[in-house]
Amino acid sequence: MKLARRTSSPLFMLTDLLKEKAARILPRSRFMRNVAVLAGGSAFGQLINISVAPILSRLYTPGDYGLLAVYASILGLLLVVVSLRYEMAIPLPDDEVAAANLLALSLIIVIVISTLSGFAVWLLGEQVAKWTKTPSIVPYLWLLPIGLLGAGIYQTFSYWAIRGRAFTRLARTRISQSTGMAATQLGLGISHMGPLGLLVGDMVGRIGGSGTLAILTWRNDRETLKRISLSGMRSAGVRYKKFPLLSGSSTLLNSAGVQLPALVLASVYGLQVAGLFALGQRIIGTPFSLIGTSVSQVYVGEAARLATDNPHDLLKLFLTTARRLFFIGLIPITALAVGGPWLFVLIFGKAWLGAGQYIQLLALMIVAQFVVVPLSYTLDVLERLDWHFAWDIGRLVLVAGGLIATTAMGLSSHITIAVYSLTMLIAYIGLFLLSYLAIRNRYEEKDVLESG
Repeated sequence: MKLARRTSSPLFMLTDLLKEKAARILPRSRFMRNVAVLAGGSAFGQLINISVAPILSRLYTPGDYGLLAVYASILGLLLVVVSLRYEMAIPLPDDEVAAANLLALSLIIVIVISTLSGFAVWLLGEQVAKWTKTPSIVPYLWLLPIGLLGAGIYQTFSYWAIRGRAFTRLARTRISQSTGMAATQLGLGISHMGPLGLLVGDMVGRIGGSGTLAILTWRNDRETLKRISLSGMRSAGVRYKKFPLLSGSSTLLNSAGVQLPALVLASVYGLQVAGLFALGQRIIGTPFSLIGTSVSQVYVGEAARLATDNPHDLLKLFLTTARRLFFIGLIPITALAVGGPWLFVLIFGKAWLGAGQYIQLLALMIVAQFVVVPLSYTLDVLERLDWHFAWDIGRLVLVAGGLIATTAMGLSSHITIAVYSLTMLIAYIGLFLLSYLAIRNRYEEKDVLESG
């Protein structure tokens, strides 16, 4: 009965609130039907994660979550370059064989970089611990290359599925990922495995579904895949060289801006603070990613088509999606901004009060992130990677500058997190404006060509 009361709490029902609100607000278009398919698969898996979170918070300490945050930050930095971003180009070619060659090229790069990361961990593991000031992470660094390989393979095949609009296929893998992660973390937590349980569970969650996507891809697209060749991969690599040159660098800077806070908090304020910050972001990110990630993946497919055929409709899609995402996220995040500390103590225990306080400081940033991130792929689709690169540099400078200033002055973790939230909010507003301008420029160019 005690657990039942916790799982019926307002925080647990946040995902249901997002789904219900989305169903009322979002139009019954093909775009949103595809979003609903992905969101439905994500919802089931994410509900599992939310339901076990109150148990996990009693099996693992804030310090354990802090170690997970450092590990996930390092993995996140590597993951954005594991295929040199060639997977992002898979939905773009008109020719299926060209897309298949991009798929093969991406997978080969994933294997090579994952192997190199294994050697790097072996040679530089102790140094990584010194850089992050977390010596306790050394025994677990062997998980990095394995997680990187599995996550990179899944990431690549997921974009092939997006190209084919196989959203049901993707939705099923979301369920297997969330289920695998929750079961592993719960089982190893009960076995008193310490932070290893969280780290192995994270790895299982990232890898899950990659085998399923690979098998289904071979089964459904075998004839196209048989036409992959070295010359085709070389040609595709040259054609979309902007992705590793600009998108890869841009995404690495982007990831650095996202992962930097956890690393700084762990090194300056300790794993306890980093763990509170990580759990807060994880809990609020679960229901919001249910809608945001699904929207972004469907948006890429639709935007790639409209960018060539009808840029005017792309602008309408961009603005409509932004407006509806804002209204979907506004009420839930307001509730958390007001009652965050109380909810976290009620659900996770007194040890997690700080996580609720941090969420209050991050509220405005979370709303902006929820609206803008799914739409940020506009710059990739329109191949304005130079703009995205410039934005990533600016965002990293803002975030790093704020973190360096607050920690150098010896300010509290609360002030540091508040400054981080403010700098991220400013950055997301800038990204939204750049995406809007990129679409305007595209359809103005099209109008000039048609009139000429």
